[in-house]
Amino acid sequence: MKKKTVINIIMVLCLLIALGCGGYLLYYYYNASKSESAVESLKQMVVEEDEETDNQQELPEMVMVGGVMVQKKFEGLYKRNRDFIGWLTIDDTDVDYPVMYTPGEAEKGEYYIHKDFEEEYSAAGLPFIDANCQVDNPTDNLIIYGHNMRSGKMFHDILKYTDWDFYCEHKTFSFDTIYADGTYEVVAAFYGQILEETSTEFKYYEFVNAGSEEEFRDYVDNIKRMSVIDTGVEVEYGDKLVTLSTCAYHVEDGRFAVIAKKID
Repeated sequence: MKKKTVINIIMVLCLLIALGCGGYLLYYYYNASKSESAVESLKQMVVEEDEETDNQQELPEMVMVGGVMVQKKFEGLYKRNRDFIGWLTIDDTDVDYPVMYTPGEAEKGEYYIHKDFEEEYSAAGLPFIDANCQVDNPTDNLIIYGHNMRSGKMFHDILKYTDWDFYCEHKTFSFDTIYADGTYEVVAAFYGQILEETSTEFKYYEFVNAGSEEEFRDYVDNIKRMSVIDTGVEVEYGDKLVTLSTCAYHVEDGRFAVIAKKID
């Protein structure tokens, strides 16, 4: 009798755990869907120039918003949130998001890690640029962070750069800022890790500006050494780079990064 009671208790506990897990998953995917719907509405606010206008001028049309000259196509988004800095897109993937930027405020450096465009709580957050980077007069490297969501959203798809065929079909991506459009060519993609501060090993996430040509070349040599694909893309001192960084689970505090250079 006692044994049967114990078994019944265990069964009830297992049922409660299963219900709890199921409820969490429903909540998780509901919020993920809500977050993506919000991004879709933001996407509709981007006003693309027509081809005829674009062909007639090399520079994008600019407007003044609160004392800042921004691309006209981003006027609505920038008016809505002054932390908006640009839009990142990798064609034919789920990476198609606004990018946020809160420089000069240490406590706000990762402000959008769990915030949406309206600055409300969001598990998915939004991609954001490292506060140590500078965008208007670009630093050598712009580091953009984004979550690796179980739903496959945010930066989950950048891990596909481990696949050669995927790389071949997605050698470039766009990151258009409020100041100018940009096309970037992928240089390297690799697994990494957040290391102890005292570690002397290479930390890709600390490189923002090169103090010298030697430092720049050392950085390039390291990312190419770590890369899981051999792109063959050459990088010269003076090239401007973008790093896309997300969580990976191959080791504790694991990361996955894609580095690309600006070509247009």
